[in-house]
Amino acid sequence: MFDLSGKKNNILIVDDTPKNIQAAASILSRQGYDIAFDEDGESALQHVKSVQFDLILLDIIMPGKNGYQVCQSLKNDPETKQIPVIFLTAKADTESIVQGFNAGASDYVTKPFNEAELLARVNTHLELAQHRNHLEKLVQERTKALEVVLQIREEISAKHEKKLNSNIYNRILPMLETLKESLTSSRQKKCLESIETGLEEILSDFSHKLSMPQYNLTSSEIKVAGLIKEGKSTKQIAHLLCISENTITFHRQNIRKKLGLSGKSADIKSFLNSFN
Repeated sequence: MFDLSGKKNNILIVDDTPKNIQAAASILSRQGYDIAFDEDGESALQHVKSVQFDLILLDIIMPGKNGYQVCQSLKNDPETKQIPVIFLTAKADTESIVQGFNAGASDYVTKPFNEAELLARVNTHLELAQHRNHLEKLVQERTKALEVVLQIREEISAKHEKKLNSNIYNRILPMLETLKESLTSSRQKKCLESIETGLEEILSDFSHKLSMPQYNLTSSEIKVAGLIKEGKSTKQIAHLLCISENTITFHRQNIRKKLGLSGKSADIKSFLNSFN
């Protein structure tokens, strides 16, 4: 049998009884599967480090590590945790079956094998794994595309922000200062000072600090950081900036990473308020 890319599915059989391996291998090889085998758990755990298997048929009662222990080791390893494991067992009692599922097994087949049942379970879990892997690949591609789009948007936004800041510093603020000197009404001057305050807030020390090389937040991240500092939730920020909550979550993760808060329990709002 072949996967979605046309490659033959590779199945590992782990059983300390050669006749059980032969019986399962005979059934599966006739269906076009590539078969490998090991007679103990330790050998199987070494085998999966060098060969990529699509599914593992695993006996429970074996010398050394039993099937439950082998399955748990597989599921604890990021490189092998996605491989479907089907237990081969003479034990069909509820307790043994539940223990198998708790160890991370996808299914079980009782011995002696029924050919139709074995093939049905193997085919089902291979198809499920293939579709899961396909979906994960699509998600990764979508995430990568989103990151590229965000990066382009950030670069464009940063250019506009730099130009805006330059215009405020070099043109607008000097013009307001000149205009203020020519005004005689105190009320007009106060109005003008209010405008100056608003513009200076745009160029605040908070924004300046976050854009410094040691933090290097993008303009969008600085906007999000400012709203987090004000106590706004992810949903509120998404509404205010007219972008999705997923994008805000992405920004929040980047902000935490750039501020050195990744993996820490520090409250980001409190941290941002400490900038003042």
